[in-house]
Amino acid sequence: MATLPECLSLLSSQPGVFLQGDCVAVVASKLIGYGVIAGSALVKLPQILKIRSAGSVGGISHASVFFDFVATLINVSYFLPLGYPFSTWGENAFLLAQNGVVFAMHAHYSGGVGGGFVVESAVCCAVAFLLYRRAVPDFELPAAACGAFRLQSCTVTCESLTGALPMLLGMIGRLPQIAQNLRQGHTGELAFITYFMNVLGNLARLFTTMQVRDPYVYRYRYISRSRSR
Repeated sequence: MATLPECLSLLSSQPGVFLQGDCVAVVASKLIGYGVIAGSALVKLPQILKIRSAGSVGGISHASVFFDFVATLINVSYFLPLGYPFSTWGENAFLLAQNGVVFAMHAHYSGGVGGGFVVESAVCCAVAFLLYRRAVPDFELPAAACGAFRLQSCTVTCESLTGALPMLLGMIGRLPQIAQNLRQGHTGELAFITYFMNVLGNLARLFTTMQVRDPYVYRYRYISRSRSR
């Protein structure tokens, strides 16, 4: 696949060749990628403003907020050492900051930022640091699990674990909120626009990761997150 500099060079010198090759998809994926990053800087803002305006986190699941925070924290820990272009993963940095704000606001409006919040935050940061340093030893999955999931190898490395954890957290992290919505019969202070933007962003990111041929675990992560939100 052509690189972005090559495509830009073709665009200025040979527009016909640019249109006939895969350069259109390459340039489009870059533009969409930076668009996703720009949008990610604001995606949680409606939720933050709604909580601030209401002075309440009524109807918002603590577990789901916590899972969101942990998932983005581990995402950043996964991508930082790999050297991927910021355009392919940069939204996670902005989402981490915003999820951290929502996490703190939930603690504040649920009785204050106390010892439980400090302990949860410290544990999350410690785990993320270990994953960032790839300090978790490799381990073997049971043969039955390998066969059930049709895995080529039963060895789980720290890098693959770090890449898969946010996907798993994303799939289960919505369940507490869904259960709470069903119990209470309403969505409380949840901001619809935030969830809508999440779906659009994940679909757009799926396109960009397919273009740059990122690992399948990363690509599947956005499929699962789009379905769960």
